[in-house]
Amino acid sequence: AIGLGLGRYEYYLSPSTMVTILKHLFALGFAGFWASSLARISIGSMLLRFEISNIWRVVLWILILIQLCLPLTLIVFALLQCHPIRAMWEHVPDAVCWSPRTTQSFGYIYSAIGMLSDLVFAGMPLYLIWSLHRPVLERILISILMAFGILAAIAEAWIIYYTHVWNPREATIRYWVPLYWWYRVEEIGLIAAACTPFLKPLIERILGRLGVPRFHFVNMQLNTIYSG
Repeated sequence: AIGLGLGRYEYYLSPSTMVTILKHLFALGFAGFWASSLARISIGSMLLRFEISNIWRVVLWILILIQLCLPLTLIVFALLQCHPIRAMWEHVPDAVCWSPRTTQSFGYIYSAIGMLSDLVFAGMPLYLIWSLHRPVLERILISILMAFGILAAIAEAWIIYYTHVWNPREATIRYWVPLYWWYRVEEIGLIAAACTPFLKPLIERILGRLGVPRFHFVNMQLNTIYSG
């Protein structure tokens, strides 16, 4: 879509080119829905491997199930927005489409659920990691790696803002760019959050070459029945 002119003023785009761009954006939405949800499911599944309380485990399972159902709901929503469906990318006389307010409301719900999930997935590991008896530097490193989900939550906040000011029935293609940009930032943040924990061994080796001592368990002094 960018190669065809996404982001340019419509004055410089032919009607056929605009139709092609909108078709690409429509298809991109389906891939984007699954990219975000599968990344969150991956993070949630990884957190389930920790020794956590039953309450946290139930919360994680609920969030995972929501992320599994959310893209399916969004796909149905996208397919039902306009009748006939080709009115999404070209002008069709007498086409019937949902009102902008309905579309925006669904966008708010999607972004709010995503933001809540991202904050839980980013905050829960921090609590677990700092309760471990590991070196402070190691805990800081893992916390930074796991906190990439916060980037996705920030992107969700911007998505909510641009959803509020964006009218899908009137906005030109140029004004779609910020919204689609923040959706991509969200996906990058989620994929990074799902993958970066596996970078810990590599970063540990790099720090070792720089003279940083290797990470190890912290020895604790235990009291005996004879102490005191």
